[in-house]
Amino acid sequence: MSGKYSDAELLHGLVSHDEKIIREYYSMYFQPVRRFVLSNSGREEDARDLFQDALMVLFQKVRGDHFVLTCSLGTYIYSVSRFLWLKELGRRKWMTQKPVDFEEFIDAGTDVVTISEYNERWKLYQAYFEKLTSDCQKVLGLFMEGYSISEITRMMGYRSEQHTRNRRYRCKTWLVDSIRKKFGNEFAGYGNNKDN
Repeated sequence: MSGKYSDAELLHGLVSHDEKIIREYYSMYFQPVRRFVLSNSGREEDARDLFQDALMVLFQKVRGDHFVLTCSLGTYIYSVSRFLWLKELGRRKWMTQKPVDFEEFIDAGTDVVTISEYNERWKLYQAYFEKLTSDCQKVLGLFMEGYSISEITRMMGYRSEQHTRNRRYRCKTWLVDSIRKKFGNEFAGYGNNKDN
């Protein structure tokens, strides 16, 4: 591993989306994760996806107020990646033996479960959001950005605020129903919040 950047610089670079620092993560930490995945029923593509997921978990934890790194950054990334891959193998029902490890690892913590589940739901939401009509994407996007019904009505050129409310409701319903049709009640939490 290179000593080009301190852990603090790497963490700051991740949060600030510094492309040079992100490349450094891949240079310094990807190979141990890749080796673990390939040695435990995975493919190259799995390793790349997994590493991205681990960086997203790290990004979200660092953005929180209470993140304290209690091991080396490499050990932490490997541990999160290991946890996420074992979870994926369990989901695929491919785990048949004790995992093959080449690196030191720690218990990544229960909050990694919460963060990874949130990230999975967000990716799923984004994939289905992209299948909506461009009109629905605009309406829901403006709503998520915090625009009021009257602002959205004006921006979209709709005839009334009631039409905007109806359109938002229909678009949201299409999105939620398409996810539920594919994944059932596992994602029953989608769309249960009340709109104002």
